[in-house]
Amino acid sequence: ELVRIMFTGVTPTRRHMQMIETIGAEIVESIEKAHTVTHVIVTDGRAKLRRTPKLMICICKTSNILSTEWLEQSANEQKVLDAAPFLWVN
Repeated sequence: ELVRIMFTGVTPTRRHMQMIETIGAEIVESIEKAHTVTHVIVTDGRAKLRRTPKLMICICKTSNILSTEWLEQSANEQKVLDAAPFLWVN
């Protein structure tokens, strides 16, 4: 199953984009495609969770609301890790 990642409330860096490629995932950038995402990255650990329109759409489609730590650890292991230990609970 293709992993489709959207960032909201935090801007992805070039390094994040490389990590997405490393784990074989795809970036989703437009709000029109927000309903297709499987994972949403909402914070880098410093930024507060913001209730953006993208997030509101994504919450209806996936419970994988994450920090960049999930992406970083997945890239380190060169595979998509289970999201459960990385879920953003605010």
